[in-house]
Amino acid sequence: MPSATPPLQLDPYDHRFHWDPYPTYAALREHDPVHYNAALDLWFLTKWDDVYQAFRDFRTFINTGATSLEKGSTEKLPYPMFIFSDPPEHTRVRNLFMPLMTPAAVQTMEAYIRAQARRLLQRHAPGGRFDFVADLGCYLPMDVISTLTAVPVEDQDRVRGWADDLIAREDKQHDLSERNVQGFISMATYFEGHRAKHRALPPGQDLLGVMLRAEQDGRLTQAQVVGTLILLAIAGNETTTKLIGNMAYRLWQHPEQRRLLVENPALIAGAVEETLRFDGSSQIIVRRVGRDVTLRGKPLRQGDRVGLCIISANRDADKYPNPDVYDVRRGARDHLAFGLGIHACLGSALARLEARVVFEEILKVMPDYEIDESGLQRAHNPNVRGFTHVPARFAPR
Repeated sequence: MPSATPPLQLDPYDHRFHWDPYPTYAALREHDPVHYNAALDLWFLTKWDDVYQAFRDFRTFINTGATSLEKGSTEKLPYPMFIFSDPPEHTRVRNLFMPLMTPAAVQTMEAYIRAQARRLLQRHAPGGRFDFVADLGCYLPMDVISTLTAVPVEDQDRVRGWADDLIAREDKQHDLSERNVQGFISMATYFEGHRAKHRALPPGQDLLGVMLRAEQDGRLTQAQVVGTLILLAIAGNETTTKLIGNMAYRLWQHPEQRRLLVENPALIAGAVEETLRFDGSSQIIVRRVGRDVTLRGKPLRQGDRVGLCIISANRDADKYPNPDVYDVRRGARDHLAFGLGIHACLGSALARLEARVVFEEILKVMPDYEIDESGLQRAHNPNVRGFTHVPARFAPR
């Protein structure tokens, strides 16, 4: 007798899965859209409708205690981050930062972002060799978020290195490692000192100033200030860094799409949205079940952990026609790459601005770049999807 087909299994820690997760997601959407991994004790939602509803229903799918996919991470990473809380606490803290993160507010940074992008590109224009992540992506987002938190240039490489240590996962590593925990503790130690130094100065008008004034007023604790600084160093850096690498790669894979952008740069903003839909850098976001619920006949119990598979939902044919086609003119701004509802990404407007400006400048300098596929290297993390190296060559300028 022929052997039975092995059951579908989603292991977001498998390095092979990181290279191309989409066939697995497609099979799960068709055959097991509410998928349970018993070894990880994790549910995964892969269909658009389910992920969309989970984002919307913040009482059934809660953030409290949902620091990461790993069990016990809340205890091992002790500084609180407001995104891992729920109303009213989440709303109270989020509203402190909202005025600085609106599209109109971040637009004031466009000239600075463009100048930094040009500076990083000009270093490599004469040589005709360039790494989209190692030469630009890993620097620019960290520099931008650092201007909002007063982290000096000389400290940014260290902070970024600790963030990389925190998110790195070995093949099929299902628990936090010593490297992960030490990366977090190193950032916490640094930001404890950073906070103390700036408390002795008049608060500025940036995100750090907002936090320090809130601490003085009793609206934030010292631990919350440090936890938020850690959060910004990770979320404000890693996801945008990976988005830049992913977009460079997908435009190289689809030269006819890149040609459209070179001929009409006004399409670049839409191309950012399509990249976020087609191959976004936020792969899975974790929630906890706040009250018993049944999804597609599967009982999810209060306290269960759930992974919302964003990049799977964004390729659901029930939502998008021809979802596996990369089309910069699609108009896919309704994707779920930044989440949805009360927990939607606070930095989405800044990430969109950075990616648009970066590719406006990239396509001026190297419109016909060629990626060295043999040199591609991936970051390995269950939540963040992208490259650490995207080397390319182009006609020197």
